[in-house]
Amino acid sequence: MQKFLGTLLGKSIRLAVSFRPNGGHALPGLVVDRLFPGYLSAMLKQLPEGVIFITGTNGKTTTTKMVVKLLEGSGKRVLTNSTGSNMVRGAVSGLAKDASFFGKLDFDIAILEVDEASARPLSRKVKPRWVLALNVSRDQLDRFGEVDTIAQHLKFAMDQATEGVIANAGDLLLAKVATEMASKKDVQLDFFGTADKLQKFFPNDFDLAAVDHNSKLKTNHQQSLAVELEDFDGQEAKYLIGGKNYQARFKLSGQHNFLNGAAALALAKRLLPQSETSDLVAQLAKVPIAFGRGESYRFKSGATVELVLVKNPASFRQALASYADKKHQLVIAINDNIADGRDVSWLWDVDFSSLVGQTIKLTSGTRAADIALRLQYDGVKVANIEPDLNKVLSQISQQPGHKVVLATYTAMLKLYVSLNKRAEKI
Repeated sequence: MQKFLGTLLGKSIRLAVSFRPNGGHALPGLVVDRLFPGYLSAMLKQLPEGVIFITGTNGKTTTTKMVVKLLEGSGKRVLTNSTGSNMVRGAVSGLAKDASFFGKLDFDIAILEVDEASARPLSRKVKPRWVLALNVSRDQLDRFGEVDTIAQHLKFAMDQATEGVIANAGDLLLAKVATEMASKKDVQLDFFGTADKLQKFFPNDFDLAAVDHNSKLKTNHQQSLAVELEDFDGQEAKYLIGGKNYQARFKLSGQHNFLNGAAALALAKRLLPQSETSDLVAQLAKVPIAFGRGESYRFKSGATVELVLVKNPASFRQALASYADKKHQLVIAINDNIADGRDVSWLWDVDFSSLVGQTIKLTSGTRAADIALRLQYDGVKVANIEPDLNKVLSQISQQPGHKVVLATYTAMLKLYVSLNKRAEKI
């Protein structure tokens, strides 16, 4: 009965909030979960192939999309939170939306992107078959606390896994808690990661914080990677899987997505044991960009804009590695709304020295002046400061050339909505 009543209530609230211009889309889940606390578990028990969690600080949305596409390419009917609403209320809202009016879910398996802080409460309600843990790094310190706290949230979810865990071997803290979990439970533990020569391109939180650490744990894991990112060049990535090399030319941009691809392949190999690895790699190459993660737009004037999400020192460093060259005209938009984290002191942990010699066209967002000041301390020039994101779009739409906008989460969402109204996606 609660499946029917919860779904009916969720759909009704969703219809009501659909008339609001902004927000409210998690409200159905908040109300349904409060009135029917067993709704989430009861609904997901319908799925014959269970539930998979994908969690971590960076890369959740894109990796989830990769895994979904790989499974769909093999004929699976996949339930997922495709909009990135990754807390308990978001998961419940999504279930109410995707279910029939009688509470039936016509899917085989659920692949859920899970917010780090929601990993604990969500896994209390639903035991996942597999947990894919991507990384832990300093992010929204006013909300999460330090990385040790985030790692414990993820470890709690790992402890609930009924079949296994896949973790990033290059993240020392995450690899440590995954190994501790596996030593106490009879479940599988796989690792994905990079070749030794690529580790400098994918720093973990210890590296970013310049903390001395013992690399023995990483070395041990390197010897038994289920999927290894062996090399990359431009849009091409090479993987080592089961002793064989596989190559993919990505539609996605950014070196971080090659490592996300390794994570997605490691999970897909477990979920689709009968599939040919070469077929999975070929499917991976076709995965399109997740919203707001590298999408490009063209204005009527001919000017183009690429939108890139940055939200913490690790993701900012990866973005700079891909876009900090003189052929890109950079705009940086920093907000400090709740979803971004009100504390923006993390900007001082980002090394902007790769931008020296360039001039940032604009800084924008609620913390436009703060990021301009931060850049000045690293000797990076800023041409203009404009807090109003709409005015920024109006300015850059009239200027020739290709601009890359590095934006925090709420700034990215606002720009995403405006760009889809004012420009053509390319």
